[in-house]
Amino acid sequence: MISIRRSAKEDIPSVMDFISTYWVDKHVLSKSLKLLDWQYGTEDGFNFILAWDEAILVGVLGYIPTRRYDEKLSANTTIWLALWLVHDEYQSSMLGLKLLKALEVTEPHVAIAVNGVNLKAVQIYKALGYSVEDLCQYYLVNTTVPQNVLQNPKNLPLATAVFGRAIFKRMHASDLEYLGVSIETNSWLKTPEFFNKRFLQHPFYEYYLYGIFLSGKPHAVIASRIAKYKSSRVLRVVDFTGDADVLGDCGSAFENLMAEHNVEYMDFWQFGIESEILERSGFQAVDLAGELICPNYFESFVKKNGRIICCFKGRVDRPLIVCRADGDQDRPNEI
Repeated sequence: MISIRRSAKEDIPSVMDFISTYWVDKHVLSKSLKLLDWQYGTEDGFNFILAWDEAILVGVLGYIPTRRYDEKLSANTTIWLALWLVHDEYQSSMLGLKLLKALEVTEPHVAIAVNGVNLKAVQIYKALGYSVEDLCQYYLVNTTVPQNVLQNPKNLPLATAVFGRAIFKRMHASDLEYLGVSIETNSWLKTPEFFNKRFLQHPFYEYYLYGIFLSGKPHAVIASRIAKYKSSRVLRVVDFTGDADVLGDCGSAFENLMAEHNVEYMDFWQFGIESEILERSGFQAVDLAGELICPNYFESFVKKNGRIICCFKGRVDRPLIVCRADGDQDRPNEI
């Protein structure tokens, strides 16, 4: 007899063992209780919907509601699916869909989304009524240092910064509180408190938050971090909130930021910001099948272009911008 319920704290050893056995042996979420707790833990349990066959765990659906990082988002929560796994012997029973249906009635929400869908699952999400979109990777090089991570065998012209008037100011928790970026322009209603808890309080990654100012007024916030491979450093913009148009005036600010962090280049995975805006600051889109290789994976490092597919369903009543850090795409894979 199959039973489905939300995870209690005492279920977590079984969840971690299930991830290691049926997903990836020694996966980071099966090894690090600290990471698992930070990403999924709540006061009374964990954000997993579990399927049990008597006392045997046979299915797991992990999720991250946006209200996790700010309770003020409770009335407008988007649920990000993050780990959906069913034992092979139970696939034919539609157990995966039953887990999703249980989540839909358990957690109040206005939308459900998932970031980083594999190609095999795309048709399933389409059949369930989800919109499917590709995030696009944009990059910008630091012209003052050699490029070791980027692979450019045909010596193609590389993306370089274009002059812009915007400036960046490093944001700490107290700065975010009084920044004053209008919530009306925020995709998925990401608030200053969301950025504080999601990024500044992360237990493993060191994120850098910057307010974007134009003519002395704050227009947006970006979240970024450094990725490393051997002696190389790359700056990754992983999240954004605010008025997207200001990014077109950030070329000089991005150039200065790359120099400050001594990185070879920076990248920005996103959906929803018009290409023309980013191109005004010098960014160029990476062609998945092109000659230029701008790696996506650094943990562990993979020397090829990547792809991030996003699916979403529900009420979206403001500009929809999806970034790398939505869901669990920007989490450690090596601890």
